[in-house]
Amino acid sequence: MSVPSPVNESLLGQRLGGLGSVRSWAPHVLAELERFIRTADDYDLFRVNPIQYGGRAGLSEADAIELFVHSAKVGLFEMDWLLICAYCPQVAGSFRELDQVHPRFQCAFCNAINDASLDDYIQVAFTVSSGVRDIIFRHPEMLPVEDFYLRYNFAKGFIAPHGMTHRQLVAALSRGFADIEAHERRSFEFDITAGRFEVLDLSHKLLLVFFADGEPAEPQATLVQLESGRFLLPDRPTAPRDIVIGDGRFSFRQTADLSPGRHTIRIENRTGERGRFWFVQYPFGFEPHPVEYEPFLSGKRLLLTPSFRELYKAQLVDEGESINVSDMTFLFTDLKRSTPLYESVGDVNAYFLVRQHFEILNRIIRERSGTIIKTIGDAVMAGFERPKDAVGASIEMIEELSRFNRTASRPLGLKVGVHKGRAIAVTLNDRIDYFGQDVNIAARVQGLADVDEVCISATVMEAPGVGDIVNSRPVSRNYENLKGIGQKMEVHRIAITPAQT
Repeated sequence: MSVPSPVNESLLGQRLGGLGSVRSWAPHVLAELERFIRTADDYDLFRVNPIQYGGRAGLSEADAIELFVHSAKVGLFEMDWLLICAYCPQVAGSFRELDQVHPRFQCAFCNAINDASLDDYIQVAFTVSSGVRDIIFRHPEMLPVEDFYLRYNFAKGFIAPHGMTHRQLVAALSRGFADIEAHERRSFEFDITAGRFEVLDLSHKLLLVFFADGEPAEPQATLVQLESGRFLLPDRPTAPRDIVIGDGRFSFRQTADLSPGRHTIRIENRTGERGRFWFVQYPFGFEPHPVEYEPFLSGKRLLLTPSFRELYKAQLVDEGESINVSDMTFLFTDLKRSTPLYESVGDVNAYFLVRQHFEILNRIIRERSGTIIKTIGDAVMAGFERPKDAVGASIEMIEELSRFNRTASRPLGLKVGVHKGRAIAVTLNDRIDYFGQDVNIAARVQGLADVDEVCISATVMEAPGVGDIVNSRPVSRNYENLKGIGQKMEVHRIAITPAQT
């Protein structure tokens, strides 16, 4: 472990003070964060995963996310949206603003074609502010070449396949690293086996793929010239190649064929900059599969964090883009006959009642780890990561409104619907919104509900934890025609009896 770099004492104190003023934190939270900033290794302060940090610091996931969202706002950390390749642990892009994230991309490391979603391959991490404490990972050109690849360019927390450790995986595939200075020439000897042999220079975002097949040949040699923005092979033809390997589609920009056996690769750096090389051998029949990770803060989870939506209103999806969400739970509410309410008690009194109802719903949604996406008249559209949280919130909202009605000038009746599925995140009216067939279904499911009733789709009913919530309540099941959907859907109705306390 390297010696921690010094902190800027005055700036650290000022920004910790700012963090302490935004909300009441548990007594140990800020002290532990200060200790972390002062003493942690440079790599530990680079692209911090809030969920992993929370596990070590004794914080819930929600509290850890809150801590880092607020820490970024006061300038202790900088928040980065990371685009992760699905087929290798390469950080394909790191962006400060959501509108810079373009999820359709080609990985420079493995040349896989990606269409990332907010659930899996758009991660959010936090790096200590350079003003508070400078770390070497702010200066990747100063890192040893092996760290440049394995620590700077690779995402944290990826799980090596087949029960291997990271060290074992690298040892199995790597054939060496090398820095080659401007105008320098070097030669490397390799025993190349059948499969793919790759020459990488990620400092220039270049990949050269050799396909080795056939009988072993006599010793061979290949000259590789690093030109500005490309590799040149004067004595061997190269061509792009599009192939499907395992679950992935790869568009290799530069490939060549060779025979297995002893091979000399001569690298000639003809540029005025250093090249940073990694030589990798993939065995014959190697098939990449989607990379798995330890729990991390996904883009979806962050967008469902109310404090993020409040503090970072300018963080929006590019207006010309949309980002996929593979699995999200949508909750819609509506008040019973709100229009007659305005007629009977007047605009001011009706507005006061409706506003109180919004406050009740907002509090419960937040407590259940959801967020209000938008209000539509007197209705609410909310998003949740887990169906059980949405169902729990639905029941609690109706029960809480029944308590509110005991002292209200006019009783309010609530109707709720919940459905889960895919969507796209977009920017609409200067806020993040969600669209898609499953969003429409959620709204239609709500439209089936009666007063003091929650309607949920079958996919929600079957989700983990939902059965435990509804088992003690009267539930009926019907197959309903949903307007605009074109087919009957199984819908479960949960009748909520008025709260007794």
